[in-house]
Amino acid sequence: MRRALTPVIIIVLLAVTGCRRSRNLILIENNSDMICTSVTIAVCDSSWTIQNMAPGEQREFSVIYTKDDAFHVSMEPADGRSLEGSFGYVTHGITGDRIRISIEDDSIFFMQNGNSY
Repeated sequence: MRRALTPVIIIVLLAVTGCRRSRNLILIENNSDMICTSVTIAVCDSSWTIQNMAPGEQREFSVIYTKDDAFHVSMEPADGRSLEGSFGYVTHGITGDRIRISIEDDSIFFMQNGNSY
């Protein structure tokens, strides 16, 4: 019985780890020295707004690309300034995309699958 279950367990493990890789993940991190009172990320008719993101805080979201689009990021640090920009490019139906958005003191750093913009 134990030998019969081994292939099943291996298949389940491969399926679970493969599913995580097939998702599109967005990681946003606040690497600035101040609280961001508002950070908004938008792509493909989806958007996320984070209120009062503390220095060092990270959040992760998954997204399905429903159309060709770019990432639109805007943020307001506690000092009242605002930064925004459009970054990268996605194609409808693509999977396995990894996005890293880093809020810096005076800029927004964007990386898509290891390529920075």
